[in-house]
Amino acid sequence: MLRQLNRALGRLTGLQIRRAPKPHRKKTKAATPAVRPGRRPDYRPPRNPQVDRLIRQPVFIITPVRSGATLLRMLLGGHSRLHAPHELHVRRLEVTAGTELAVEAMNELDLQRTDLEHLLWDRVLHRELVRSGKDILVEKTPNNAFAYQRIAACWPDARFVFLLRHPASIAQSWYEADPSQRTPEEAALQALHYTRATERARRELPGHLVRYEDLTTDPESVLRSICDFLGIAYEPEMLDYGTREEGELPKGLGDWKEKIRSGRVQQGRALPEPGEVPEPLREISAAWGYLTDPAGAAADAAADDPCAEVTEVWPRDGLIRIVGRLHGVPAAEEPAPRWRLAVTLTGSPERRLDYPATLHGDTFEASVPVVDLAPSGIALPAKWDLHLTTGAGAREVRLRATRILDDIEQKKNIMVFPAQSVSSDADTIQVKPYYTVRDNLSIACQLRDDLSRTLS
Repeated sequence: MLRQLNRALGRLTGLQIRRAPKPHRKKTKAATPAVRPGRRPDYRPPRNPQVDRLIRQPVFIITPVRSGATLLRMLLGGHSRLHAPHELHVRRLEVTAGTELAVEAMNELDLQRTDLEHLLWDRVLHRELVRSGKDILVEKTPNNAFAYQRIAACWPDARFVFLLRHPASIAQSWYEADPSQRTPEEAALQALHYTRATERARRELPGHLVRYEDLTTDPESVLRSICDFLGIAYEPEMLDYGTREEGELPKGLGDWKEKIRSGRVQQGRALPEPGEVPEPLREISAAWGYLTDPAGAAADAAADDPCAEVTEVWPRDGLIRIVGRLHGVPAAEEPAPRWRLAVTLTGSPERRLDYPATLHGDTFEASVPVVDLAPSGIALPAKWDLHLTTGAGAREVRLRATRILDDIEQKKNIMVFPAQSVSSDADTIQVKPYYTVRDNLSIACQLRDDLSRTLS
């Protein structure tokens, strides 16, 4: 029909009818996340807590794993005003934008990605508290010890209870929980991560200190002290947590084994003898008052507190770029000290490379050319250790470049960095950063086929 009409119109007028093309719709490009993957997002306190926060004065139990936090939260949950649910892991909840328009809209509201996440966290906790009918929420997720600064920023009025336990007992309990998943040595190192994180939080935040050993021997005194700290009256019913309907304890969100399900406070294990404390845990055990070390381990622990925590590693374009933060370093007077990244060949301290490190506040950044790490004639395999340094000679400060790992199982196996190639003599050498068993950042140099055997 259209063809016939067009032929007739063409003969009479020279014109034809054509369908109008469909309008081109520009595809909406997904918004780039506000923070690059792997980069620690910036965060800030709420501008107006009365508007931006629903929950008031939440209580966080900062503690390592296997330290009795489930027992404590069930006892506290017996109070008429305290709601202590299972581990909520709200800090693992993230917010992303699907379009550029969404990002622009939030920018107009002066809401960053982390602000939106804090609103989400607060709403989840508030919903849980409202459902309980009580007015004070207690949260006990152990990995909060690795995010205490952000939690304190999210809720400026938060209150903190620090629950400590003998570090060697933590390691033993952690190993016994699942011997097929970790060796006793690995359990000790994992206990060290949690205890160090808890100690940093305890030093930087105000709060109330209790011990697992006191909780299991005299729970009433511990509960009374916590109630005094929170400004509420002690209630004897808190001790009878076994008579309350708690429902099933969810596996993986706190202790759920038979001992905690017994409904009564049971005596803890005997404290280990000094000789039974694993070497990695001796310093923190002394710092917490569980171990008297005539060699001064407590002093060593305090001296070891400053560190250069690595937050980003970018191996690309012939460089290994390292970004991190200084912890425990006092503010320097003017002029500010010059920091350097010292790269030292393991076992050969005389083979040292120095690179400038730039500081912005407590954040540092430095880059290492990979070609420098594989000079001609280097004995392979080779490992390089990294330190942030300032000063010289006897006054030099050396901070090991390290990674404070959180509770993610086998994270060192997940955090695998790409290798870069360097031609040296007749061989091609692979240069690759990696984390050691003690979570220190090192760099391995090895022939391609042997590289995997070097990373240990």
